[in-house]
Amino acid sequence: MKDSLLSTSLDDITQNPRKLYWPASPDRVQECLMAGKDPELECANFLRVLQHFNQTHLYVCGTGAFNPRCSFIPTSIFLQSEHQTLLYSQTECGKGKCPYDPFQKTASAVVDGELYAGITSDFMSRDSAFFRSLGSRHVIRTEQYDSTWLQDAQFVRVAPLSETDNPEDDKVYVFFTERAQEAEGAAGKVLYSRVARVCKNDIGGQRSLVNKWSTFQKARMVCSVPGPDGLQTHFDQLQDIFILNGKDKKNPLIYGLFTTSSDILNGSAVCVYRMEDVVRAFKGNFLHKEGPQYKWAEFTGKVPYPRPGTCPSSTYGSYSSTREYPDDVIFFSRTHPLLQEHVLPLGERPLLVRVGISYKFSKLLVDRVEAVDSTYDVLFIGTDSGLVLKAIHLPREHGQGQEVTLEQMQVFQHRAPVTAMELSKKKQWLFVGSKEGVSQLALYQCELYGQACAECCLARDPYCTWDGHACSPYMPSVRRRNARHLGEDEDPLTQCVRQGAGLQVEAEQRVMLVAEGNSTYLECLPRSRHAAVTWYKQAGENSPELNQVVTGEQLVVIERGVLIRRAELSHGGVYHCQVEEHGYHWTAVTVRLAVWSSSANRVHGSLSGSSYQGAGTLPWYEDVMALIHPGNLGQHCRALGYRPPRNHRRHGNIMMKREKGEKEKHGAGRGGGGRAAGRKSRSKPQQRAPRSA
Repeated sequence: MKDSLLSTSLDDITQNPRKLYWPASPDRVQECLMAGKDPELECANFLRVLQHFNQTHLYVCGTGAFNPRCSFIPTSIFLQSEHQTLLYSQTECGKGKCPYDPFQKTASAVVDGELYAGITSDFMSRDSAFFRSLGSRHVIRTEQYDSTWLQDAQFVRVAPLSETDNPEDDKVYVFFTERAQEAEGAAGKVLYSRVARVCKNDIGGQRSLVNKWSTFQKARMVCSVPGPDGLQTHFDQLQDIFILNGKDKKNPLIYGLFTTSSDILNGSAVCVYRMEDVVRAFKGNFLHKEGPQYKWAEFTGKVPYPRPGTCPSSTYGSYSSTREYPDDVIFFSRTHPLLQEHVLPLGERPLLVRVGISYKFSKLLVDRVEAVDSTYDVLFIGTDSGLVLKAIHLPREHGQGQEVTLEQMQVFQHRAPVTAMELSKKKQWLFVGSKEGVSQLALYQCELYGQACAECCLARDPYCTWDGHACSPYMPSVRRRNARHLGEDEDPLTQCVRQGAGLQVEAEQRVMLVAEGNSTYLECLPRSRHAAVTWYKQAGENSPELNQVVTGEQLVVIERGVLIRRAELSHGGVYHCQVEEHGYHWTAVTVRLAVWSSSANRVHGSLSGSSYQGAGTLPWYEDVMALIHPGNLGQHCRALGYRPPRNHRRHGNIMMKREKGEKEKHGAGRGGGGRAAGRKSRSKPQQRAPRSA
């Protein structure tokens, strides 16, 4: 946010947003401009730290035109009717809390009234550091200009995590990406993702590491895909972290969103880690390097006691403070911050992978949903092209499981990268932010999944269930006798039979007319993005025999339809679009195609049997006027049993155009073909009409 802080309602973000105006000091803006910075993108106050300090105040920091400033802001200020302005005198120095450069990544968290922040702390953005400030204790940070601690770190997330029941052992974790010193032959240019931790009661050393972290340690986080030759394809650039707490608060799941750092392979992945695996890595051996000409290797010497990285507590003798630690412990902590063991994901492979696509993942949010049969983690993934993906992972007893993308939504019109996502469990809203603004999306739209039990089950959306009559939101507090299961063990057909629900998915009926020699398109858009489509043509009007439609000289079968380049009389007939998903088959669309021959003055392919009543619902009606002999059009339509609407005028045998409103309602094809207005489909990215502010 630039020069202001907004507050709005969770029910509707467009209703009466309140603004707190907080510009940079005019003097600092002038100095920023004199330093050659951009007046629009750099020489302003960009808010980079926004934390709840307590129930009544926020703690907010901004870049202040390369002069970071912070302030305690009372939440009551947003209850006032008029917009407010924050004065320079109401702020304090933000050095060590907020970066100078608005383009630098930062991560922060307020823990027990103290601010933990990973930032670049200098004007030139060369000093990557992890700070603790505020509170009554002295400011403490990582060792400065020591590449074994941090090198060009890009911070992603800061989170307090408790490993034991002893509060003296509580730690704060920081997740980031940096240039790896231990990568062989890379000259420090290879990026690795890291997780580091410090003790909350760390106050630095007595003679060494004064006002520096004395318990700082880090380990590599691995997210890779194993190849057939044993080589790993690594996703080394950490973009986001989401920590999902379960019943065991000391062992949450850590969801990591990664991208490739190579320009050759464009890919993204989501890996999941257990907290116990992270803790295990920090209990492993240390990496060591004897000198500039040596390689990194496992430290085989004696590790001092208490083990470096241990928090001072009554459990470890008489050490009540890190300042009481022996000098050899402090020295070892200073020279050996890197652990040898890597943190590996569950299953030692990603949960979700996208490679060779036009976008990269940028933000991640996870919602644990209680469904009818089990509990599922729903992933909302933002991308750098303004897309939001909604996906789940269905586990299997044997194998790696199945990732299912439920929806793909284009949230921002100009493909602005998604930079923030928040979820309101109580309000059931997803809030998505970018440089364009904020959008508000519903977590689910069960009505998009059709009006049949099988379609609802095949959607596999844990937010939705078949209630016996419709696909509707699942309410855990309400017991439903007719509720579908989501799992892999039972197919939708069996589920719906067991529940006594109707199995028939009603096929959409269409009638189309094309002039001989012209082109037309038979379209089939199943609701599911995972459905396979196959086209068949009846051997005859009343024949049960179906022949699969294959690509020929004048006919092309594509992913979601059949393109007839140049219609021939033999193309007339009844076509069936059959859909297969998850072992279940049904007919989604039936098209009766008639081909009009002007030379023979007849139609090949019967239009009878359709459910259409009158010409008012036929989208081909207007187009065929220009394609067939106008003198025969009215006569031919009457012969087929179609009567024009009463409000249509006649001039001789030529029927005048329908009114504009009718045209817009039904649409019109080109090239002699058209189709009736079809149902909504989730086979394409859905613009869910988000509210924006």
